[in-house]
Amino acid sequence: MPYQRIVALTSLSADLVVSLDPKVLVGVPGTQLTNSDQRFKGIKRISSGRSQPNIESIVSLEPDLVIGATGFHSKTLSSLKRLGIKTLDTRIDRWDRLEKFVEKLSSIIPNDGKLINKINNICPQVPESKNIRKKSANVLILVGISPKLSPAKQSWSGSLLRRLGLNNATENLSGNSQFSGYITMSNERLLTINPDIVLAVNPSGGTDGQYSALNKYIPNVSKKNFYDIGYYGLINPGNLGSIAKACSILEQL
Repeated sequence: MPYQRIVALTSLSADLVVSLDPKVLVGVPGTQLTNSDQRFKGIKRISSGRSQPNIESIVSLEPDLVIGATGFHSKTLSSLKRLGIKTLDTRIDRWDRLEKFVEKLSSIIPNDGKLINKINNICPQVPESKNIRKKSANVLILVGISPKLSPAKQSWSGSLLRRLGLNNATENLSGNSQFSGYITMSNERLLTINPDIVLAVNPSGGTDGQYSALNKYIPNVSKKNFYDIGYYGLINPGNLGSIAKACSILEQL
């Protein structure tokens, strides 16, 4: 039996569900992305910002499926399961997991079958035969100031770089941080990486301030190759629009 009342706990799952069938979506998170999207006008918000979803609000919607993120929503999903509500947890930290999630949703929500093609078209993979950039520029992604984080191999941003034939300067570095898939970077470690391009995610004080602070640790990076890029799309998938925007920027490097 197809699901008729779905609550999405993330902006991405809300975007995917509404793309498949807007009639089945009854609850979404109150985020920057959903609040600015007219497709979600009139749909109940079950959370605000980074706060945990309100279980009473979810239950009041009488959903037959609640979709959340593994880890961040695990406690909420467990509580809903105990109440007899069907749940689906996801971890979209690599491109292939996004594809599998879309396939899963497409199998449980009646649709025209076009979403998987839409996903691939917003960020077309660079064929290996045409991939000449991997051997050239090293791209360093920096997230935050203290600590500074960079993506390892198993990360959403790392998977986007690979998909577009770009070399992730920190892909094979060892280390860890409190954020899965990312490693902590010191200024001294930047010297050993020797990047050619830096993508700074929402840098505090803007690109000029961060470039000046890091210039001596990244001597091969000119100011024109030091970019400010948004968090949504590159670090957190956000929604299809933010993914498309991030991929468009990466394609121009």
